Amino acid sequence: MAIDQVRTLSEQLIESERRRIETQRLSGVGFWELNHKAESLYWSEEIFAIYALDPNTVEPNYETFVSLIYEDDKELVDTSYRESVKTGEEYNIRYRVITGDSYKWIEARGITYYDVEGNPERSIGTAQDISEIIDGQQEIEFLATHDALTRLPNRNLLSDRIRMALRLAQRKNSTLLIMFIDLDNFKLINDTHGHDVGDEVLQGLAKQFDKISRAGDTFARIGGDEFVGLISVEHESNVDRTVRRIKKSIERNYETRVRSFFVTASIGVAIYPNDSEDAESLIRHADHAMYEAKQLGKSAICYFDRQKHHSIVSKNHLLKEIQHAIQNDAFEIYYQPKVSLLDGSLEGAEALLRWFRPEGSISPAEVIKAISGSSLEWELDRWVIKKVLADKCCFDQLNRSLTVSFNVIPSTIENPAFPEYISELLRHSDAIPDGLEVEILEVSSINNFEHIEKVLDGCKALGLSLSLDDFGTGYSSLSYFHSLPIDKVKIDGSFISKLNTDDSSLVLIKSILAMAKANGCNVTAEGIESDAIAKTLSGLGCDNGQGFSISRPIPINDYIDLVRNWDANSYMKRLNGT
Repeated sequence: MAIDQVRTLSEQLIESERRRIETQRLSGVGFWELNHKAESLYWSEEIFAIYALDPNTVEPNYETFVSLIYEDDKELVDTSYRESVKTGEEYNIRYRVITGDSYKWIEARGITYYDVEGNPERSIGTAQDISEIIDGQQEIEFLATHDALTRLPNRNLLSDRIRMALRLAQRKNSTLLIMFIDLDNFKLINDTHGHDVGDEVLQGLAKQFDKISRAGDTFARIGGDEFVGLISVEHESNVDRTVRRIKKSIERNYETRVRSFFVTASIGVAIYPNDSEDAESLIRHADHAMYEAKQLGKSAICYFDRQKHHSIVSKNHLLKEIQHAIQNDAFEIYYQPKVSLLDGSLEGAEALLRWFRPEGSISPAEVIKAISGSSLEWELDRWVIKKVLADKCCFDQLNRSLTVSFNVIPSTIENPAFPEYISELLRHSDAIPDGLEVEILEVSSINNFEHIEKVLDGCKALGLSLSLDDFGTGYSSLSYFHSLPIDKVKIDGSFISKLNTDDSSLVLIKSILAMAKANGCNVTAEGIESDAIAKTLSGLGCDNGQGFSISRPIPINDYIDLVRNWDANSYMKRLNGT
């Protein structure tokens, strides 16, 4: 072979070796080979790099290799290698090696080849650092049970730990606390300084939880600023002291990149076995208690109250029933006639809500109490107004002078859209606005009278009349009478019923009548339960009357029959006893 050919072949071999080494380095795969007959071991440069060894000072040998292996993994590695030498089968294992103060995960493959006599001739294998892969897998597994931001357990892990703690508590007859912790005004931190700063506060709180946790305790993040603590106590007498200790520990300043924030928390507590014996119910009960704590103000503790909880559950069930009744026209409107006490003519009627359910009727007062403060107030009033307008079309065909009044909830009167809503209904209805009256309830609950006056002026501009209901009760000042554009007042039945037996009621009614007349208002007396009272009111100059002695609230068809058959003269004769 020519010298030039030898040189070229040598250069090719060198280049091939360089490429092989570079490929191993880039792939992170090291190669080793053991010659059994020569008892020589070869490690590639990448093997030295993986094991963090200096090839200039360390001689490759099996003892050096074994000394690097994590103690718990040595048996696996040694057994796998020796079994491969014995059987000739390939092995593929994962193990850890010590590198300084930490360790690496290695994936190793190897196989042994034999000579013609069946003796081991050489073993070859590869090793690859898979620490990043393992770390990624472990992180994925960790995040399945933990919160990414705070590294605290999540709801899934919390539920598992509560179930385990419950089994232990049952055996030991001990007490468990579930603390539902909600940070006060945390949204303000996020809105003012950004979510990154808010995240720093949450991470600081998580570290504080770690500091105060005892063996067996768990603090989990289950929402934005919501955390749940699982605490075991030996005796129920230690519950309050434990809760207050934890609350005191977490209510503190938390440093962030912009400033420190003093954080307080509202805490709801549920107790095993008193409040429940299953994980989800305990968390739910603690959540309900936390909501109650929020209602008390910042930095409050509230314990789950079973009786109060049942009341809330019942109310929520009733709210759903009411919403369903509105959507499916399950309510009814009854009409209670109003009569002129001066000449006996039929003045009109008041529309009254009725709800007849298979399980029993519910009064309008109960319905209004249940929906107080909810969007159902507006929904129910809209349903009533629509129904009244539809019915008024029938009344207008009988007698266009008949009035129809309906009550509205205070929040409806405070709604600027109220006049426009009625205007829209009237545009699509054959009902005429004349004779349509709005009865205003509980004026004492209304604060902004200038605003209310604008709303009521809007109603009057549509041709509606305004009546002040239950006059004489609940008003902080009779000056309210002058603040609103009222056409009529209704004297509450509690005064009417005592008219002939209580001088103070008589004086009050005379005063109301005088005030109303002075302001040009018509007066209706409610709750008239006898002809004797109706006669007295007639003598006092009261315009109209309404009550059981005249008629109970009746369905629309019965009211229409009453309108057709009403005899004013007969009624006045009855009052006068002639």
